[in-house]
Amino acid sequence: MHETTVFTYHVSLPPTEWAKASAARRAAGDLWTRLVKIHRFCRRRHWRWPTEAQLKAHFKRCFPLHSQTVQALIEKFGATIDGVRTKRRKGDKKARYPWRFRRYFNPIFKGQALKREGPYLLLPLGRGRDPIRVHLPEALPAGRVVQAELGFGALYLTITRALDDPVVTASDKAGGLDMGSIWLGMVTDGHEALAIAGRGLRSVKQGRAKALARLQKKRSRTQPGSRRRKRLNRARHRLSQKVNQISRNALHHAANQIVAFCVTHDLSVLYVGDLGTLNQNTRHRRSRRTNQEVGALEFGRLEQYLGYKLRRHGIRLIPISEAYTSQTCPRCGHLNKVAGRTYHCQACGYRAHRDGVGAVNILTKGMHGEIRPGEILVPQRITYRRPVPLKGTLRRRCG
Repeated sequence: MHETTVFTYHVSLPPTEWAKASAARRAAGDLWTRLVKIHRFCRRRHWRWPTEAQLKAHFKRCFPLHSQTVQALIEKFGATIDGVRTKRRKGDKKARYPWRFRRYFNPIFKGQALKREGPYLLLPLGRGRDPIRVHLPEALPAGRVVQAELGFGALYLTITRALDDPVVTASDKAGGLDMGSIWLGMVTDGHEALAIAGRGLRSVKQGRAKALARLQKKRSRTQPGSRRRKRLNRARHRLSQKVNQISRNALHHAANQIVAFCVTHDLSVLYVGDLGTLNQNTRHRRSRRTNQEVGALEFGRLEQYLGYKLRRHGIRLIPISEAYTSQTCPRCGHLNKVAGRTYHCQACGYRAHRDGVGAVNILTKGMHGEIRPGEILVPQRITYRRPVPLKGTLRRRCG
């Protein structure tokens, strides 16, 4: 088993290295723009799109970049084209091919071309050109660097390492996790439960949407290329970056609290509701506001964090279908439409925490393949936690 993780490091380059990095990002932007123009030219004339081998041969030695960097950018562009084509075949008419011309673009450096020189990582620029020297942090994770991507003041390292298969204990004690928006996660082992609050993170996302709307309203009254529009673009970028940092930090803390619960209660398996298809085919079934709230949630990122954090303790994370887990009564099995945060069964009168009902039903469904009423009820003891203090965070950091 292998674990691949992308780590982000903020780098500060000296003037000479900064000049080489800017030139490399500019050359990568020129290459991406050329690819966009070629693709647009072929589509308008209904010509066959060139293969990656043809594009690599065509752009060989045309840009001041390493040959593998050019190949990586072409492969990334081809993967983007294939992804958009697949979405369109599935009926997503809003999927758009790459159309924007890039002045700067992040160059990609493959692992076999990277070299280490003491505390520095050398990013090659091709034959006859000095590499970019980037100082690496001291606490670099163990593993093999398979790719590096150079951004504006940031370095994205993709590191892979081999992991031993998780050791499952003889008891094979399991837990259930129900993820949501108001409560990021409700995890239970059938006897105790832990609820991680998500209202603070949701308010941060709502604040970002409102701030972006105000900036967009001001931006619509400016001229393209004006200094005021550039300032508004920078403000919009800073806002998005800050919110991304806040949400990433909150999700890391939430994942750590869930992992701590699993370790404390000696769990070996954690079943989680599969939310991969949450936003598919819901345009006519949910309100516009609900679609916006659900679309801003990052269940995939939380599940990714949980996956590699649990593997360190030998705990398996198994996604299962969460169909009807929040509607089925854990006592009698009757289906109820839930309103509010308290689950109330119309058949037997059972009352419990709404997310707790989903967690125990996911647990029984994961253990037996189906929901078995009457086997596990929502625990009376539920511990409530906040991931991090988020009150005023967006205003304090982005104001």
